[in-house]
Amino acid sequence: MHPGWWGSLSPVEHVYWIISVAATTILAIQLIIACASGFELHMGSIGSDLGSHGGDAGSHHGDMGMPHFQLMTIRNVVAFFSLFGWTGLAFNHMGLPLWLTIFLSFICGFIMMVLTAAIFFGLYKLQSSGNVDYSAAKGLKASVYLKIPSVGCGQIKVTLQGKIVEMEALSKDAVEIPTGADVLIKEVTNSKAVVERI
Repeated sequence: MHPGWWGSLSPVEHVYWIISVAATTILAIQLIIACASGFELHMGSIGSDLGSHGGDAGSHHGDMGMPHFQLMTIRNVVAFFSLFGWTGLAFNHMGLPLWLTIFLSFICGFIMMVLTAAIFFGLYKLQSSGNVDYSAAKGLKASVYLKIPSVGCGQIKVTLQGKIVEMEALSKDAVEIPTGADVLIKEVTNSKAVVERI
């Protein structure tokens, strides 16, 4: 960036420009990865501890392993900051008060966040198949993509029937298993995996 142009900006514009450029770059990389993998890396598969089940906006996997609507994922949060930044710059350029600029850009960012979640939810539903035999995952290795608490569910990614799928997972030994850890699926009940850290 040209020093003269950058130096002429206000502190608020500096913040919005940094947020805009950084978030848009990360979002573009995520979308490229998603397209390259045929959307097998779905709904926040760029691992995230942000997306705990308390933050899910929809129902959990049913007996057939149907996807659930996830709002708080890395991808969606990045989408929020991307539009938050660009609309903030636009509203600031229009001469709106700072509080109104922040409020309106927050609303726009949140709308973008919901739309992104809805798009990837729809894409995953299109690729999801009711005939996936989740019981076949027993004995397979998987990786944790949403932290598995000592009590309650997390999520794992496992290659099953030629594609990467997500499954809700419980810790066999009732110990917390962090994101990114390798696990072994000991058993599967109602599409939920009981796993043990390797």
